[in-house]
Amino acid sequence: MRRIAVTVVALTVVVAFGASPAFGADGLAEGDSGSTVLHLQIRLAEEGLYRGPLDGRYGPATAQAVMAFHKYLGLERSFEWTSDDWRYLAAFEAPAPSPEDRVEVDLDRQIMVAYLDGEVAIFPVSSASGELYRGRGGSLVRARTPEGTFTFYRHIDGMRRSYLGALWRPWYFVGGYAIHGSPSVPAYPASHGCIRVPMWEADWLADRLEIGMEVVVYRSGGVTPPELGPVPGPAVSFDEGSFVGPVGEPPVV
Repeated sequence: MRRIAVTVVALTVVVAFGASPAFGADGLAEGDSGSTVLHLQIRLAEEGLYRGPLDGRYGPATAQAVMAFHKYLGLERSFEWTSDDWRYLAAFEAPAPSPEDRVEVDLDRQIMVAYLDGEVAIFPVSSASGELYRGRGGSLVRARTPEGTFTFYRHIDGMRRSYLGALWRPWYFVGGYAIHGSPSVPAYPASHGCIRVPMWEADWLADRLEIGMEVVVYRSGGVTPPELGPVPGPAVSFDEGSFVGPVGEPPVV
């Protein structure tokens, strides 16, 4: 149902943008706009990777969704979308929904997967850098993110300022460690120990996470990127209320 709803809303916008160009060797990056970007947003939203506006503009929300896609598949961590990414997206399989709401954080892939209300949402994160920093008492402390199974025990619905920095709408799962919004979520681990998500993702999560919900933080060892098959032909098919080509192409409308 969600996939159909996302597509129906966006098809009207595709018409407004005009005909979609054929995909060539060129990729997409921040600052690009048009129906091709819009189609990318639709497809990423359908797979649980994008929760931003369907506006055809390749801004920070689209770039972070692309980063989550790359991290999830073990691809090169980039905010740019390549021509090969369309083929990876065509074969992408998101995690299966779960009857039990929970959050899982993979420290090696630097992603978070939230299982909420029968849907799956995938986020890019940045966890502990492993670097030394000065603790509250002045001693050197190694930045680390706790691993294990926890539950959310406290939520602050706003900005929390600590001696290490600002935490936007944090959800604490053990001690002073939290999942929180940050304006800085790079491709690599960079925090003092908390799990950073983009600011707008923290807003999205604020209405969906709950005190007592399970949080699993673990290391997967990473994943091997899937192999790309041959480039398929140009045929376009109609799939579940959405026009989807064999390499993720939008229809020409």
